[in-house]
Amino acid sequence: MSDDSNDFFTRLHKEMQQAKLSDSDRPAILGGEFIPDQLCDFLDAWQGHWQGMPYRIWEHVSHIEFADRPTQPEFLERAEIFGERGSPAPCPCRCRWSKFLERAEIFGERGHLSLRRDGNRWLWHYIGTSVSFNGFAFEDFWQKHPTCHLYRYAESVMLWGDRKDTSSPWHDDRVAAANLTYPINTTSHVYLHFWRYTEQGRTAFVWYRALSNRPHKVETQ
Repeated sequence: MSDDSNDFFTRLHKEMQQAKLSDSDRPAILGGEFIPDQLCDFLDAWQGHWQGMPYRIWEHVSHIEFADRPTQPEFLERAEIFGERGSPAPCPCRCRWSKFLERAEIFGERGHLSLRRDGNRWLWHYIGTSVSFNGFAFEDFWQKHPTCHLYRYAESVMLWGDRKDTSSPWHDDRVAAANLTYPINTTSHVYLHFWRYTEQGRTAFVWYRALSNRPHKVETQ
């Protein structure tokens, strides 16, 4: 075996040893489900933790947006103004956008909350620092899998689009029709930084942590 191969496996072994989590480094990992009518109450229950999760992606049936809270789809606004037969037809639900929301990612250096609509229910999971909230049942991963050993790797990916200056939109010929908008005031590319957790070499969880204009970000515990 060549010296280069030996160096590679030595570095790989060292990286794996450094990535192994101690019990004190374990993140909170929670998950559960709720009915669609509870979506607004569920988000309200988490708002006390949102300061540490400033990045929020809302995927509607018609568009994807970065915003503190989801906005109404444009076609819903028109329906409320004109109604199906030309008369006003206001939506009775408190969160009028909730019917058209499909997914959400709320994340930052304090945690990552992910939601996905699945038929007549919402599925959610959270990974991050310890949290407490009331009104919703959930399962704790560590209570069900107390002997699981996870490894954590800090990684980054470059998002679609390039930007010439801060007054222009991001653009990429490969997805030219996409409205690329990121909540960061920078030129050139945007990078997503995340922690990837593996179990027996397979990815088990991913914690989105930050956006920046640099391909590598110094992480803090």
